[in-house]
Amino acid sequence: MGIYAVWGPPQSGKTSLAIDLAFALSLKGKSVCLISPELYSELAARLNIRIEPEKSLLAAYKKKDSLKQIVHTADDLLYVLAVPFDNDAFGEDMPEDAARTLVEQAGKMFDVVIVDCPSHTGSVLAAWTLSCADGVFMMSGSHSASVMWNHSFQRAISAVKKKTTYVCAEVNGNFDYRTLHTMLGITPDVWLPHFPNAVTTQIMKRTLYQANGRIGRNYTKNIDKICTMLIGEEDDEE
Repeated sequence: MGIYAVWGPPQSGKTSLAIDLAFALSLKGKSVCLISPELYSELAARLNIRIEPEKSLLAAYKKKDSLKQIVHTADDLLYVLAVPFDNDAFGEDMPEDAARTLVEQAGKMFDVVIVDCPSHTGSVLAAWTLSCADGVFMMSGSHSASVMWNHSFQRAISAVKKKTTYVCAEVNGNFDYRTLHTMLGITPDVWLPHFPNAVTTQIMKRTLYQANGRIGRNYTKNIDKICTMLIGEEDDEE
């Protein structure tokens, strides 16, 4: 079905969206490979998994084994590739040719590949994914500095504009998101509501998807909206 990048300013809800979308798609019967090239993997911490060196992103480009022998199984049909728990922040980055091979191989092995791209552009894997992805989910941000981030990365943002879906995740319940979007000159395609007890929910079940209550149902409805964009109405109803 494709390769998708999740990108945006720091603290804009990128990792939460990547995880929740991956869970949602896997529950709909799609095999999903969730990739994070972050030096300190918030994604692994959020999923409460320990990424061993032999089943990590670094091992994936160094070894000749199939990705399915290297990825960490997080749940039924949900697989994770991230940096190992003992990764050195000053260690080597993935070569460009290896990044390209990895993304292409993942795209052939799994129904969906979701890459949780760092806010900076220093990751070769993230940069390659943004350029070749079938779609980019662009987070609008959660603080005034998000405007400066958008200005700083305007060239890269413009390069992926035609395949971008704008997502606003209200990670800050006291922030004026309407004014932010006016300043950015964008209207979000998907609006994820503020989840007051998000951390508690994520600790208990790792994902906000299918959470209880009015907000949980609204949140799930909007994640399902993204799923429909990717797999269509017919598959989404099965």
